[in-house]
Amino acid sequence: MILIVDDRIENIISLKHFLELNKFEVDTASSGEEALKKVLKNDYALIILDVQMPDMDGFEVAENLSGYSKTKNIPIIFLSAVNIEKKFITRGYQSGGIDYVTKPFDPDILLLKVKTFYKLYEQTRELNIIQENLRNEIAERILAEEKLSEKITELHTTLNSISEIAF
Repeated sequence: MILIVDDRIENIISLKHFLELNKFEVDTASSGEEALKKVLKNDYALIILDVQMPDMDGFEVAENLSGYSKTKNIPIIFLSAVNIEKKFITRGYQSGGIDYVTKPFDPDILLLKVKTFYKLYEQTRELNIIQENLRNEIAERILAEEKLSEKITELHTTLNSISEIAF
């Protein structure tokens, strides 16, 4: 699911409609605080984050997200019409964004970026699942190896005591 965070409802509606037309599941938040609450409750593959918002701007939201283990790896695309100077774009990347798109934007380019980052997120999740399965398998094999080693020791003890019993 993709989270769109913007304080302007018209931006949310148009972007949400555009993404849903392209088969993406979308959730929205109208403030940084609302976005932070939602990301702790839901799993998101991507966040499209407006830079200029009242109370908590997009940079602050991104910095907060990077502090939580659950949210630090969610890709963030900043979207801004006002803050288009190099210093703002640089701050966007420094605060945890993986891309910075200025308005007006080309919808086809934004869609390609969304698809790319969404696919990368899904691949990362799949790799994490595979890694966890491998860890579990290694733990099971170590346990099986320990049990086998105990059985071997037990058999050696039995074999060594056979000659004593026969005597």
